Amino acid sequence: MGSEAKVGGPDAGVGDLRRTALPANPNCVCFSADAASVLYGRTWSDAVRAISGPARAFREASGLDVLAGYAWRVQLDRKNHRSVHGLLWFVFDGPATSAHIDLLEAEVKGLVPTVSNAHVERCPVNGAPAVLVDAQGVHVSWTEGTHGPELTTLTWHKGRLFPRVVRRGQHTEGDVPSELSEVLGVPAPYGPEEEHQEQLRLAFAMSFCERVIQADGVVHEDEVEFVQSVFPPDLVRRLGLADEAVRADFLAEALRQLPAQLGHHDKLGLVGLLFSACYSDGTLDAREMRVLKEAGESLGLTREQVVKYLRRFW
Repeated sequence: MGSEAKVGGPDAGVGDLRRTALPANPNCVCFSADAASVLYGRTWSDAVRAISGPARAFREASGLDVLAGYAWRVQLDRKNHRSVHGLLWFVFDGPATSAHIDLLEAEVKGLVPTVSNAHVERCPVNGAPAVLVDAQGVHVSWTEGTHGPELTTLTWHKGRLFPRVVRRGQHTEGDVPSELSEVLGVPAPYGPEEEHQEQLRLAFAMSFCERVIQADGVVHEDEVEFVQSVFPPDLVRRLGLADEAVRADFLAEALRQLPAQLGHHDKLGLVGLLFSACYSDGTLDAREMRVLKEAGESLGLTREQVVKYLRRFW
């Protein structure tokens, strides 16, 4: 990362940082590009500045706080050639619209012309948060580590991306842009309201997944394994949805509440999950796709929006 001067003294700790809750959405809007085009020849500060633009534009348009960062994914082509893809991800809570997602996509494509279209997926486990944008501006978001505030950066070296943990007080201008403020990101509170929405989402997803895998009249072993992996029994029990009658009540409420509560990206995330269920036995059946389209429409998505998103999987 170079030999830039350090920013902050050895005692730089939590005391001077504003604590702020981070978005709690398990899904993110994600873009993929060749990793070299994203991070090659850049310090982490350069990468932070770059992703700040799309994140700021999204916040100004939607009014939603957004946490943005990078990750990586190793992919194999048909000849088993290995390539590293860099991921740009954006996490936010609340009802973002399709226009907000389109704006974010346009901003990211202006940043990295070779980037993929937007996908909605689970937040990367190897993600490195870069910036948090809220009503007070753009901030570097530290996390609370064992020995004080720390952040994860990504470094490009010999065709690979490597994570590097930096402690506050030992960071340099190559790690943290000096013009940005800093906050301590903490998990968002999880209370009865958050649990209730999780119950609604799970009831909706489980019910439509069950209809998808039963639509062709045959339940394959692959489909059973898919359902068990996506809806672990301990999660279903924890949220009180093991009983079919209870789940039916939550589904009825979900059909009333989720169209207004969920953002466009979360609705697409549920559509993507159901598409995975359709294809979990290795084939696509027209009856399964009809159930999928019905699910999208029940969330307030148009048929055109569902088809447009599904085309991104081919």
